[in-house]
Amino acid sequence: MDYDKIKNHEGKRKGFTLIELLVSMVVFILIMGIVGSSFTSIVRAQKDTNEIRKMYSDVLGFVDTFSEEARLGSIDYPCYVSAVSISDNECPMILDPIVNGRSNYLALLRQDGLEKTIFKYDSQAKKISMVKFEKTDGGGWKYASGYTDFRDVTGDAVSVDKLSFVINPDVDPYAQANYGINKKQFQPEVTVFMSVKDANLSKSDFSMDFQTTISSRVYSR
Repeated sequence: MDYDKIKNHEGKRKGFTLIELLVSMVVFILIMGIVGSSFTSIVRAQKDTNEIRKMYSDVLGFVDTFSEEARLGSIDYPCYVSAVSISDNECPMILDPIVNGRSNYLALLRQDGLEKTIFKYDSQAKKISMVKFEKTDGGGWKYASGYTDFRDVTGDAVSVDKLSFVINPDVDPYAQANYGINKKQFQPEVTVFMSVKDANLSKSDFSMDFQTTISSRVYSR
């Protein structure tokens, strides 16, 4: 056996040097860092997408509730007057007056006159809430079943940065005092302008704007 050839052959075998191992480890770490960063970005984007979808769903839920109430009721103009000129039998609470056709409240009266719904925008809490009242046998008002006060209708994830209930006309067109005022003789309608964002979204600058107009289907003479 030629031991010299075997020894020379073994001496020609190539292995990893320390520098090559270090370079390989650095490349591996860099690749894993890129993969990890990409995975984190994908997870974050998916989370944001889910939050946006939930926010959009919650806002549509409010719009559906508002639309149904506005169609089935009429604008409850007597609720938008001062406490001096209103009796408890007309409205369960006094709302801020309508200013330039806008208000943070929307008061609606069902056609049968037995139920009132009031929506409220709280600019500090950035929430929209609603409450319902039903008429008592004595002619007054009490909380409807399931209500003890205003309750949130937008959900915890939704932050309502801006909202206006635009009421047109801004006075009761069926009131005798307003007969003959042409610009007031329209079937009442209400437009909601709102700007919302998700309170839990990582991108706090993301916002969505909504607008819808509903005309009352209740007609008076």
